[in-house]
Amino acid sequence: MKRPVIFFDWDGTIADSMPLCIGEISLALQRMGLPALPDSKLMECNGPTYEESVAVLGLPPERGEEFLRLRKEAEMELVPTVQRFFPGIREMLEELRTFADLAIVSNGLQEYLELSTRVMQVEDVFTRVQAHIPGKNKAEALGLLIADLQPEKCVMVGDRLGDITAGKANGIPTVAACYGFGNEAEYAQADYRADSAEEMTVLLKRLLA
Repeated sequence: MKRPVIFFDWDGTIADSMPLCIGEISLALQRMGLPALPDSKLMECNGPTYEESVAVLGLPPERGEEFLRLRKEAEMELVPTVQRFFPGIREMLEELRTFADLAIVSNGLQEYLELSTRVMQVEDVFTRVQAHIPGKNKAEALGLLIADLQPEKCVMVGDRLGDITAGKANGIPTVAACYGFGNEAEYAQADYRADSAEEMTVLLKRLLA
């Protein structure tokens, strides 16, 4: 019998990456010689794809490629010292992996996810790490992963509306990580919700029993 699969978003669900997001974008803007933006604006970029962040920040389109290159460079520089987990996540992953396969479905870049999982010493925890696929949204990326793995039971866990809609588009249960970076309106769209890693562990074990 196949093991169930838990699909996790990364940023805002596993990684408390808001300090990283703010730091990398601030550094990129500084290196571009552009004015600093308030943290509240930078925080809006944690969730959308890299490409979408150019419009979110209101940057000149002609400087988009430059920003994306410098943001990626800054991100890779900062991950080893700034990346961190939410409280209880490491313990949650260790317990859940005993009865389910764990996979990441993220809008992050492949290099970022590989470095993050290595730095956080969880590269062996996840059976698959699906980064952003250019030209495809998260629902499509999740669909490809489900078609490949063909699990008998699975669930999508995330903190933003894009995670919830991705799960629903593929007809699987969704769980809102309410300790993340979403809001109540987004969390309300999920089938279930958890306010901590401890609650998430109990809920997922019950759903996939």
